[in-house]
Amino acid sequence: MSRLLVLTSPSLVHGFYLAGIEAVGAASAAEAQQVTLTWLDAGETGLLAIDEVLLAGFDPTVRQRLEAATQLPHLALPSGEAAEAEVSARKHIADLIRRAVGFHLTFRGEPEP
Repeated sequence: MSRLLVLTSPSLVHGFYLAGIEAVGAASAAEAQQVTLTWLDAGETGLLAIDEVLLAGFDPTVRQRLEAATQLPHLALPSGEAAEAEVSARKHIADLIRRAVGFHLTFRGEPEP
């Protein structure tokens, strides 16, 4: 697997191009879902990085199919925008670190969950 495919908002596509990464812009979750299904049906291989907001809008059956696709494993790219209004930037960072290292971090002055 030597290929990285990025599925993100249209405004971020050019930044990925400048980094030499193949990127496709999708204005909505439905559009991103259709692109993903096209890649799955075509047997594309590589690592698929999808904007987390777009991925959250996928139909559950498509998400299950994507989870089961061994030729196209995927990961969610943080969008920079909180998917929910109450999610703070610190909580988002702590969640990313917890997923990466397996430990939950708390910041000074914030209560533990």
